Amino acid sequence: MNSLYFDYCASAPLHPRALRKLQASMEACYANPSSAHQMGFAARRLVEEARDQLSGLLQVTPGEIIFTSGATESNNLAIQGALRAWRRKTGLVPHILLSEIEHSSVYQCCKRLGEEGAEVTFLPVDRNGIVSVQKVKESLQPNTALVSMMHVNNETGSIQPVSEIGKLIKAQQPCVYFHVDGVQGFGKLPVAMDYIDLYTISGHKIGGPKGVGLLVKKENVELDPLMYGGEQENGWRPGTTNVPAILGFAAAVEAALEEREEKMEHISLLHNYVYSRLKGVPGIILNSPEIPLSSPHIINFSCIKKGITSAMMIGILEKNGIIASSQSACSSQAKQSRVLLAMTGDEAISSAGIRLSFHEAVKMEDVQYLTDAVGRMMNQLPSMNKFELLS
Repeated sequence: MNSLYFDYCASAPLHPRALRKLQASMEACYANPSSAHQMGFAARRLVEEARDQLSGLLQVTPGEIIFTSGATESNNLAIQGALRAWRRKTGLVPHILLSEIEHSSVYQCCKRLGEEGAEVTFLPVDRNGIVSVQKVKESLQPNTALVSMMHVNNETGSIQPVSEIGKLIKAQQPCVYFHVDGVQGFGKLPVAMDYIDLYTISGHKIGGPKGVGLLVKKENVELDPLMYGGEQENGWRPGTTNVPAILGFAAAVEAALEEREEKMEHISLLHNYVYSRLKGVPGIILNSPEIPLSSPHIINFSCIKKGITSAMMIGILEKNGIIASSQSACSSQAKQSRVLLAMTGDEAISSAGIRLSFHEAVKMEDVQYLTDAVGRMMNQLPSMNKFELLS
């Protein structure tokens, strides 16, 4: 049988619109958009048309969009770039606020900045994986330069109250920049950009190509580049512009926003079915909170049977035709989920987590097979010896 894919958070298939744009531009638009000739000018026009299109869709100005290679670069540019500029301008030691469950591209970036002298506060989350707005308020310091918060957690789907946090920051300390990692929320949930200064989107999570993303940088934000070279992206992101990827990305963003409500209605039905079925399986604990505290496209659960790990279950599920994951693809080699540990405080739960993520292409019969397979796996686990589990 063909495998059923439930790892859409790691990467989604190309949307047909994005694929058409990508193919057409790869064949016809090979000139360098920085070149001073007609073919170069034509390529640059296409990039600027995509920027204009995206600015309208995101309700920001074209000059506030910086094209990057994806979420990791966008997050690092937002955090490191803003802190470098803030430190250069003020001469003070910057303070950063973020949650304990941020994506590794944010978490590790801030951890490294802490090792280099910045003050870093990792905010705790509750059992649902949600940060307290009051705790954010209490943690703001006179030297706070940046607050970074993901909209939707990439492992559990927990939704952070980013609008409330943004309003609080701008009311308390308007000069503090608010960065939102929108990678797992964009195209699934509505987001208001009013109180957000820096916002990250990744192409391949929403049906666009890999290797492209963007950072929204509001006009009020001072940012230092991470790399130096040409004047592409106004000098914030030098390097040859990836024209086909940008055009495919813009098409994917347009499709994601146009189709969001219809897609999420379908995905919510899948989510509700799987969530209710897994709730009744002995030995399983659900880590994702219920809707509306969680995005419908992610369900995370753990096996609480002694000695069982994520890797064991992923292998068993794959033998049964189910493709799932344990964490973010960027953290897949870790034996324990930092996110689940922060939420539960339980090492066994955080070592035995499985993430299921859904897409509009998934059918109801697919999730019926999925839940049956999980049930069979849980029934088999106690009777399997360690060699069967690891084989």
